[in-house]
Amino acid sequence: MERFWNIVHYFVYKLDCKLHLLFNKINPVYYFYKLPFAKRHFEKMGIDPVVEANKAFKRPDVGISTIRAGGFMYILIFLLCLGVANLVIKIAQQGPNLRLYHFITFIAISILINQVLLFRNKRYLTYFKEFDIMPKELKKKWAWISFLAILGILSFGVGSFFLAMYQM
Repeated sequence: MERFWNIVHYFVYKLDCKLHLLFNKINPVYYFYKLPFAKRHFEKMGIDPVVEANKAFKRPDVGISTIRAGGFMYILIFLLCLGVANLVIKIAQQGPNLRLYHFITFIAISILINQVLLFRNKRYLTYFKEFDIMPKELKKKWAWISFLAILGILSFGVGSFFLAMYQM
């Protein structure tokens, strides 16, 4: 379970990095950096802001993409808990009676699971190094498996909400 969840986290991180690079092309702030006075200013400082921003996104230890991928992993576990709760409520033939403390419990479960599987002792960094050297064919296979797992969890979470709202 730990390895699978780290694989999903890795591919969410890689997707976020790639989306950042894709959106660099249409980011209006980067057009500002191309203006002559901005170029001179950054040349005096000896930095390229686009390269520095890309580094800030790609850092696997404290990068922006890592933080956003971690947040997405919390959301996935939360939606999984919400889906299970809605399914149990529907099977028990009760109305939708989720209370605030249920959501607080789901958040706590999400934090606990991700802390144990991903973030304790920065365990995900070890897996990131392992997955970076993975053969391309294997990466492609696991990327699709991760995509389907994410799609399944999102569908289950959202679908169970609509199922719980439907009264016979």
